[in-house]
Amino acid sequence: MITCAIKFGGLEGPACHRPRRAACAPSPLQMISLLALLVVGDLSNAEEAFVPVEPARVQAAVAGGLKWLADHQIKEGSEAGSWECRQYPSAVASFAGLAFLANGHMPGRGVYSNEVARALNYVKAGMTPDGYLGTQGNSMYVHAICTLFGLSCLGMLPDTKDEKELADWCRKSLKVIVQAQKVPKRSGEQGGWRYLPVTGESDLSVTSWQMLALHSARQCGYPIDPTCLQEGLRYIESGWKDLGGGVGGFVYRPGVSKDPEAGISGAAIFIKSLLEPDVDVGKTRAFLRQFPPAWGGPHYNGYFYFVSFYLAQGMLQQGGAEWASYSTVLQKILLEHQDGDGHWQFPSDNRPIESEEGVGQAYATAMAVLMLSLDKQYLPMYQRQMRLY
Repeated sequence: MITCAIKFGGLEGPACHRPRRAACAPSPLQMISLLALLVVGDLSNAEEAFVPVEPARVQAAVAGGLKWLADHQIKEGSEAGSWECRQYPSAVASFAGLAFLANGHMPGRGVYSNEVARALNYVKAGMTPDGYLGTQGNSMYVHAICTLFGLSCLGMLPDTKDEKELADWCRKSLKVIVQAQKVPKRSGEQGGWRYLPVTGESDLSVTSWQMLALHSARQCGYPIDPTCLQEGLRYIESGWKDLGGGVGGFVYRPGVSKDPEAGISGAAIFIKSLLEPDVDVGKTRAFLRQFPPAWGGPHYNGYFYFVSFYLAQGMLQQGGAEWASYSTVLQKILLEHQDGDGHWQFPSDNRPIESEEGVGQAYATAMAVLMLSLDKQYLPMYQRQMRLY
């Protein structure tokens, strides 16, 4: 079993178990509340807003989401292992599978072991002879997400023959990612990836997913050339834009996009923190404080779950009180908008964007569960890489 024992962030524990502080010193809750004012602005009752959510409530929400996913998985026929959606079914199955894995359910072990196994079989069957997984949406997004799911199942299959088959499947998939980076690209776009494995363009969003897949592959023992990761990091860094005043962020397409975006900046510091643990991302953190968690809003660009996932992972890697306050707000928002049967829908301002809503409620539910499970750190993609060479 491949797991991650490294934890980042979180509170130190109940105040009554800590050394007594001087009377003039702020309490831990006051410190979080003061930080909250910096993160989300003036709050009339900051202390109440940032009281941590009871873990039992979070676990109940996660349990409800997983049960809904299990109940709504297609069990028979050619689509067995997937969920009802209009677009990107293999990516949705991968996200759902990752949600189960992130809570300790594995092929051959756990309450939802059959659901994970069915999802894995469905995703594996979508590979073309040359190893590509993005054919259902002509997207390297899909390819990387499916690859991550496969990598996360390595070491968990009860049958050694199945394990070897999965290892070979992952190897073919990773080869597509490596080769796609080597396709001749225009000046300023080298080192990155975009929608298709043969494109000469790049963007930071697609690049982040490929980098995460390659990083996870290294964690699983695959000999990924460090140059590939270094070139990817250089491309990501080329998207940095200093806004002055100690604030800066990352643009979607270096040389094309003008203004930094919240989600892209979250994804960038997530990848950089994994591969460059000592990197200083203070200015980007200052930029992201302008975009606190909310149930929709303009900074999500109609992609609430995708952007929220980017932001949450970026903030997670920073840890400490900042992650504690951020995750508390995010948890409360997600718990407030979970339906009674356990699933999640989309913010009302997301509805005009069919690209995300078209993937259906299983996608929304899986992403919400993944964000509520970040602190468990069970997936190999969250392990920091201490060196690239």
